[in-house]
Amino acid sequence: MEGASTSDPVARTLIPVLVHEVNNTTQLLVGLRALLDLPGGEELFSKRADELARASQQMDDLGFALAVLATANGANMLLARRNRRAVEILWSLAVRSLERSGEARVSCEGAPPSVAPSALDGWQAPWSAAALLLTASEHCGVETWRWRWGDDGALVGRSGGSGELAADAIDAIASRVPGATIESRAGEVEWRLPDAWLER
Repeated sequence: MEGASTSDPVARTLIPVLVHEVNNTTQLLVGLRALLDLPGGEELFSKRADELARASQQMDDLGFALAVLATANGANMLLARRNRRAVEILWSLAVRSLERSGEARVSCEGAPPSVAPSALDGWQAPWSAAALLLTASEHCGVETWRWRWGDDGALVGRSGGSGELAADAIDAIASRVPGATIESRAGEVEWRLPDAWLER
């Protein structure tokens, strides 16, 4: 399935965070590289192997997120690449994008589900979770929502208000993830993936 060619609000919001995170990780690597030029630097470097491992995981996550955004917009960058932490990676980036200003915190309980390799083309599930968070926050404000990941992999958001998210915004997300469901009721929205897409 090809991504849509229209403007992607998820990419527009997450790209600045991706750039920031890549810059931070690059600075860490530059610092570690500088150790190797110091007298006794190799020993110092070996003592910071855990930082190198964290940088490796960070770059892997950021590369996956960038491939999701590119694929969602029509370039199949994921190819056969899948990540069981796909939803977690995109959700975390979306949360960080909303919290960058420091003015509001995203209220969320629980952990995103692990996604099976067979879940469509690999980008739809994580993209849609991030899109829902960003759309709901834009509609009612970040601080209004309380999010909870259930043990069954479902995501439920409660705004504390009586309004519903715009139907066209929900439809725009749902249309790109055939098989998943997004239900919006007064003051509440629920996102759910088919059981076959989840790894237990």
